[in-house]
This record gives sequence, structure tokens and C-alpha cells, in this order.
Amino acid sequence: MLSNKKFLILAGGFGTRIADTIGHLPKVLAPVNDKPFLFYQMNNWVSQGIKDFTFLLHYKAELIIEFLENYKQHNNLEISYKFIIEEKPLGTGGAILQAVVSCNIESFVVINADTWIASGFKESFEAIKPTILATNVNNAARFGRVNIDSKNLVLSFDEKNGLETPGLINAGLFSLTRDILETVQRKHFSLELDVLEPLVKTQNLQAIISNTIFFDIGVPEDLNSFRDYILRTKLT
Repeated sequence: MLSNKKFLILAGGFGTRIADTIGHLPKVLAPVNDKPFLFYQMNNWVSQGIKDFTFLLHYKAELIIEFLENYKQHNNLEISYKFIIEEKPLGTGGAILQAVVSCNIESFVVINADTWIASGFKESFEAIKPTILATNVNNAARFGRVNIDSKNLVLSFDEKNGLETPGLINAGLFSLTRDILETVQRKHFSLELDVLEPLVKTQNLQAIISNTIFFDIGVPEDLNSFRDYILRTKLT
């Protein structure tokens, strides 16, 4: 059983870099074999014990809502959804702040919807301090790197440098509180630049290190890698 933190999903992206592959679909509905990417995400999240979902939407929100309503109906699950739709993009931080204020949420776990993380949710929901989930990958070139100390305190984030070498990266799963976002005092802002970076500077961001399976489907090569992974593992 997970804690009473709310689970927020950032799913408003346009999917510009994979548009040639998926057409005009929202990124989270990118076809993976014969099903949308979000189908596998939902199956994984539900299997982790998550039953309450708050989706932060913008681009073609109605398609995502339609998919989720069909998913719930066809799978006969006791799960609940909320949908917060941005009239105009507010940045990742601004979108989260709008959601937590409108839904009166104090503490939450938030994930990038285009990020597949097989495990690490329990630790994130149980975290007391502000945290990010970090994982080691064989090629950290596209993600930048996370530097931590012996107690897993985040010391810095390295910019993407194009070096195709292994490294510890930010996996895109965060445990945070509303008051941290409200210190930014703007409506449009970045989670990474305006929230995480200041937490690092004040030594207030912890890393949860996970050996999870990780994919970010934001570019065609990684979307295809995830498709291969689904075929290999026969996940349904």
C-alpha cells in the first residue's frame, strides 16, 4: 500500500521530436506495437499499487482522456482520474503548481509521462525529503548526469555533453511538496531549472538510486528500443 501522496503525470507534451514517427498523436499515445505507450504505463503504475491519478494535460487532451476512460472501463479497475488541462503551456513547474493549487494537494509524486520506469515508486512515495529517482544507464549522453555524495545528497546536475558513456541520470520521478513550488512565485516556470536546481544549491535534494529499467521515448530511437523491449518481455 502506497502513502497518501498524490500521483501526478506530466502528459501535456507535443512529441515534436517523434512527430515523424507518431503523426499528430500526443506523445503518450505513441503506438507501441498494437497499443498506445500509455497502456503499458497504466498497467505498470496499477501494478505498483497506484489507484489515484492526476493527469496534467495540454496537447490533444481529449484523446488522452478518451483512452483513459476506455482503459478503466475495459479493465474493470477501481481506479480514479483527475484531469488538469492547461489553456496554454505553463512549463513543467507551472503545470504542476496549477494542479496542486486547484486540487489542494500538499505532497505528491510526479512523473514525466514519456518516461518508463519499471520500479522505484514505493521508495518515492515513502520519501520524507524532496527526492529524485536516479538510475544508471549505459549511455547518458542525451540526459546529462547527476552527481551525488556518499549519502545520496544531490550535489549538481551536469549538462548534456554528448559523451556516450555510462552514468547516473535523473529518471524523471520526483517526490515534492506544494510549498517548494510556491516559493518560485511565478505561473510559468521549469521544474528542473526553477525548482530542482535551487534545492541542489541549498543541499535539500536527495537521490533515490534505483536499478530500474528505464526508457525515455522522446526520440525515435528510444521509442523503437521500448517497442523491442515490449516484444522481448511480452508485457501486456
